[in-house]
Amino acid sequence: MPWQQDLRPQIRRDPASRHRHRRTRTHPQPRQITSWIMRRPKTLTSSESIQLDRVLEAYPDLSTARERAHAFNAIARERRGSELIQWMTKALSNGPKQIQSFATFLQHDWDAVVNGLSLPWSSGVVEGQVTRIKLIKRRSYGRASFPLLRTLVLAQPP
Repeated sequence: MPWQQDLRPQIRRDPASRHRHRRTRTHPQPRQITSWIMRRPKTLTSSESIQLDRVLEAYPDLSTARERAHAFNAIARERRGSELIQWMTKALSNGPKQIQSFATFLQHDWDAVVNGLSLPWSSGVVEGQVTRIKLIKRRSYGRASFPLLRTLVLAQPP
C-alpha cells in the first residue's frame, strides 16, 4: 500500500557498511577450545593445533585437564576399568577443580562405573526399547485406549 511506504523511514545504507559491525575474534571461543581438547591430537589441523598450544600455555590448568580427559577417554574406549583407580588418584590429587568434581561424582557409584568401563555388556538395547515405547505412547496420547497401545507395543518389531 502506498501510504505504508510513506511511514517507513527512508534509510540508505552503504553496501560496504554492513560488514563494519562484525567483530573479528582474536581468540577462540570456549566451545571450540573444548572441542580441540576432547579430540584426538592426530585429528587437529595444524592451525587448530597451534591455537590449542597457545591456549594451553596461557592456562596450565587446561593442560592438566586435557591430560586427565585423554587418559579417561583411553580407559573408557579400551575398556580398561582396572586402571580407573590410578586415574582417580591422579585426578583427585593434582587435577583441576572440575576434574576433581567429576572424579568425586564417579565415586558415588563406584562398582557400576568400574563394571561399565570393564565389561562388554551394555544396556543399549533395553534403552532403545524404552525409547521406542515412549515414542509410541507420546504419539498415541489421548487418542488410544490401553488395549490399542498394548497391541502397538507388542506388534511392532524391535
